[in-house]
Amino acid sequence: MLNQLSQNLVTANSANDSNNDSTLSNNFSLNLPGFSLDSNNNLNLGFGNWGGGKPTPPSTPTNIREVLLGLVNEQVQVTTPFDTISGTLLSVQDDYVVIIEASGAQALVRIEKIEFVSNS
Repeated sequence: MLNQLSQNLVTANSANDSNNDSTLSNNFSLNLPGFSLDSNNNLNLGFGNWGGGKPTPPSTPTNIREVLLGLVNEQVQVTTPFDTISGTLLSVQDDYVVIIEASGAQALVRIEKIEFVSNS
């Protein structure tokens, strides 16, 4: 896509340039989500907040996993078809959560089995 974009710019510059020397403009910028490219005599690459780090909950949760991400290190009560588990939500993984119960026991609960979650 970038290659096609650069070819289009060269073609546009050739049409606009009286010399027809097929050179790329000095003022070129490309802005994509999480990535920006600006070559105004220098090349500045910004890659945003990619890779590593703890996932952050979105401002408005859209699914149960996002709700759970907002409750990490909080006291929660999770209801499944099998049982209700209460304790501190320690971690949210791709497909399960880790809850430390008051007794100190560690409970692993599959996210797909969670029917209800509340902050207790």
